[in-house]
Amino acid sequence: MTTPAARLTAMLAFAAGSLLAAPAFAGGYGCTTDCYRRVSTPPVYDTVSEQVMVRPPRTIRRVVPPVFDVVSEQVVVAPARRVWQTSIDAYGQEVGCWVTIPAQVATRQRRVMVSPPQAVAEVVPPAYATVQRQVLVAPARSGWVPAGGPAPFAGPRPVGYPGVYGPAGGGLGFNLGGYDYVVGARGSIYDGY
Repeated sequence: MTTPAARLTAMLAFAAGSLLAAPAFAGGYGCTTDCYRRVSTPPVYDTVSEQVMVRPPRTIRRVVPPVFDVVSEQVVVAPARRVWQTSIDAYGQEVGCWVTIPAQVATRQRRVMVSPPQAVAEVVPPAYATVQRQVLVAPARSGWVPAGGPAPFAGPRPVGYPGVYGPAGGGLGFNLGGYDYVVGARGSIYDGY
């Protein structure tokens, strides 16, 4: 049988041991409240569409041949003239007169150039195509966050990088607009840098 003083000493020792050991397990990892855990986020990529010039603008020189046409024109074959003609009249006498012979005209066709040959410059516009490529929005990150304490976050899940991390009561981490946030016990993902 134990004495009441020994029982009291044993209870006090047990209570003191429990109080001193409680901070060692508060973080959930077997360490004190000054423990940190490593949190990593992968790089975030996005697909962007952009127009790329496939063929640059260029100038093509084109030769336009001359244009010909056929025209008709009147030309004088023999000019008008006056000649002396003699004839015998009804009484048998010789009579002389000046006779006017009109000009002899003929129609002639000939080929004429309507417009000379030309060098024409034609501008061909550039050709574009839409291409898609991946761009880095946020690089991969890692950092230390406090491991202990409950996460006081309450409300809807934040929009951002899919995935919420922080299962051991060290806070709720999320990515919003390319920046990492940890809502929880204390600090941010960048504590300890």
